Amino acid sequence: MSKEPIVCYYALGAINYKNGYVTSCPQQSDQLHLYKDTKILKPSEIINSENFKKHRKELMSGTWSQGCHLCKEAEEIGAKSMRQDFAIKDDELKHYNHETGEIDFALVKHVELRFSNACNMACLHCSDVYSSGWMSKLKNYVPDKDDWDKKLVQLTRTFHKSSQNEDLSISISIEEMEVIVDDLILNFPNLKRVDFAGGEVLYQKQFFPCLKKLADHPNIKNMGISFHTNFNAKFDPEELARLLKPFKKANISMSLDAGTNIYSYFRTGDWEVLKKNIEKFRSVDNTTIMAIKCTTSVYQIMDLENIFKSFFTLDVDRIDSAIVYTPRYLNPAVLNLYFKDYVYEDIQKTYKIISEENIRRRANMELNSKRRSWNQLENRFTDISSAVTALKDIEKFVLNHQRSESEYNSFIAYIEKTDKIWQRNFNDYMKKYKIINGKLERIRHA
Repeated sequence: MSKEPIVCYYALGAINYKNGYVTSCPQQSDQLHLYKDTKILKPSEIINSENFKKHRKELMSGTWSQGCHLCKEAEEIGAKSMRQDFAIKDDELKHYNHETGEIDFALVKHVELRFSNACNMACLHCSDVYSSGWMSKLKNYVPDKDDWDKKLVQLTRTFHKSSQNEDLSISISIEEMEVIVDDLILNFPNLKRVDFAGGEVLYQKQFFPCLKKLADHPNIKNMGISFHTNFNAKFDPEELARLLKPFKKANISMSLDAGTNIYSYFRTGDWEVLKKNIEKFRSVDNTTIMAIKCTTSVYQIMDLENIFKSFFTLDVDRIDSAIVYTPRYLNPAVLNLYFKDYVYEDIQKTYKIISEENIRRRANMELNSKRRSWNQLENRFTDISSAVTALKDIEKFVLNHQRSESEYNSFIAYIEKTDKIWQRNFNDYMKKYKIINGKLERIRHA
């Protein structure tokens, strides 16, 4: 009996530039093309290379590619995977050759670019692969036996790598960026989505020139653009607004992951700078969709109420969530091992905060109807309704999964190690949990 095809929008019509290699999507980890070694950068010369064709044929024959394990694992537990973000229409499959695995360029609709790991932050769920801030923190750090025994992959610098010495540095110059974009303009007429990831794009010299060049694409009026950012870098909001204007639609996904309690601890940023940057941008651009992304690890579960409460102070369109699956010691379900009742309690309190915010706003609609998130047609605040969805996704995952004691112990060790390296104290920021004599304790009156 033949297997059902695993039809994937990204495998059939996307290309993703990562750390010295190219693959099909942000979560796909197979190094389908090594541009650092081959010096081949043009999408037209990569999209039908042997590994890309093999990747498509595997999925379309019903077999998961090795690097697709995150989508596979998500679907096995009934969660939504990235593969399911977008659908491929039946008539579009005519652009796919089932025998060879090749696609017509007409099928390519999505590209994600990553220029470098230059970043002004060193967030605790990140690594040296994606953050120059992490590289600085670990510059003089030598992993000890405990790091290796507890598999603290961020500190041993093996996270996202097959070995400690694997070079996954990212470096696409302005000139190389121009080669890629020129090829997109020339050969991919149906390109509809351009995404950017980091590092931090607003901290990188390639980003604004790339936006300016993309405006020459023949499908620019039908093209959407999105980028992930901490929105905490130094940049010119007016120039950003001007460069986004040619696109049909622009989406900014702000990785905040924390509220006023732990923002400076978890993300090493400044909450007030963030607020001012949002306000400045909104003063010149009121059409770009601005969403908050709460990438949810065990840290976020420990401060969930304050995080959502803080989000509501920002003038955004939507609040989204994502789960930290790896490293496993940061998986949000880790807290279930000893604190499941408290986790449930805090999630319910967060639902209450969302409900109370909705009531508070509706009590003063003269003021709050001016918020970007107010949808008069649907009679709802979109940041509030999306926050409910985001919290439900967090609740569904966290309360239905259990992690191991070894992962829990690794998390405690990770707190202590990063506190020393970052030169700060977990207990100074967390309100409901404290490290006491090497153990994580719930503060019962919090």
